[in-house]
Amino acid sequence: MHDQRRRREPGETLFGFVLLLMSLAVMAEGHRLRGFEEVSAPGITPLAAGVVMAISALVIILRTRTLVPTEAGFATRIAPRDIALSVLMIAIYMALLEPIGFHIATFAFLSALILYLRRGGPASPLRGLGFALLLALVSVVAVHVVFRMVFTVVLPQGWMLRSILPPGWLL
Repeated sequence: MHDQRRRREPGETLFGFVLLLMSLAVMAEGHRLRGFEEVSAPGITPLAAGVVMAISALVIILRTRTLVPTEAGFATRIAPRDIALSVLMIAIYMALLEPIGFHIATFAFLSALILYLRRGGPASPLRGLGFALLLALVSVVAVHVVFRMVFTVVLPQGWMLRSILPPGWLL
């Protein structure tokens, strides 16, 4: 006979624990505000909301732990390879902004991401290293013109380049 019970989705129990931690943070904020003498005291509302959230999170955790898990794992359903690698590339990009600056970090990030995401597609002249480098260069120049020259936003130059290049080298 076919099992009609609802199955536990990947990450569902973990989500309950995250909700529980968030509710404890809300309760801690209510406690930090103090003032539990009256019903209208500043700490009562966050404390009460945190208690309700914590109870709800515990119910979610207990209910989902008894469900049969689905066959697909968390990584397959929630964070496929392309998304996980893109997030990793974004994290590396963010880490490189301060040392090497906006222009070089953005050019490298866009080139790598375009190359990665264009792989395996139909064969065309708009595929490959040359296209990725050209598109990344055009994008960085466009962002520079719009934000630096039109809106006068200061883009990070990077401490490594500041020690090598003269001040104001990039307009």
